Amino acid sequence: MMIQVYAVDAAGQNFMDERWSRYLSAGRREAAAGIRQERHRQLFLGAEALLNRSLEAVGAPVKLPAAYTRNRHGKPYLTAAEGLYVNWSHSGTRAVCALSDREVGIDLQDTCREPGEALIRRVLQPEERDFYERTPTDRRKKLFYEYWTVKESVLKAFGTGFCTSLERFYVRMDRMYPEVISSGALPSYTCRLLDAGEDYAAAVCVEGVHPGMDAQIPVKYL
Repeated sequence: MMIQVYAVDAAGQNFMDERWSRYLSAGRREAAAGIRQERHRQLFLGAEALLNRSLEAVGAPVKLPAAYTRNRHGKPYLTAAEGLYVNWSHSGTRAVCALSDREVGIDLQDTCREPGEALIRRVLQPEERDFYERTPTDRRKKLFYEYWTVKESVLKAFGTGFCTSLERFYVRMDRMYPEVISSGALPSYTCRLLDAGEDYAAAVCVEGVHPGMDAQIPVKYL
């Protein structure tokens, strides 16, 4: 099983610069032109630049910028690299990208904002809420975002996003690694929390049961 995770910090970058041109599609550039805020525009461009630099880093046999399609729920699939799966996420000023030989999902969240009670109730299932409320108060914000990123990475790996109800599974955080417990016939996934830096939470989930997966998957900045 192969899993690689890469990241980029878009702060201070200009992805319209010529040196990034081979990593950006014409369609991405055109779409970016409609984004008013410079920070959001650069992050939008940076996510695709990261995808293509990540493919370059693993020596993927694809022409850059890589072409991809999306399923009806928005999950991207490369059109010319059978057996190689990709997923990416961006938040704050950073983007992360996962590459694997299995279905994969990754999520990144800026953790600066304190989650409100309504959001906590919406995201956490009863089993998770019980563990959350037994956690010391000063640890709860970090724990909430860890739950969030694991859950979203699972949904992205499924390829269905929030069309799959959060009520169909919950996450155990009282073990060495996050464990997804399904209440129905959902695929098995192995999840790991990622070190995305201060004020960020991130997680990656890979299809299948992989007890030998590294405890800490390195995040490589490009």
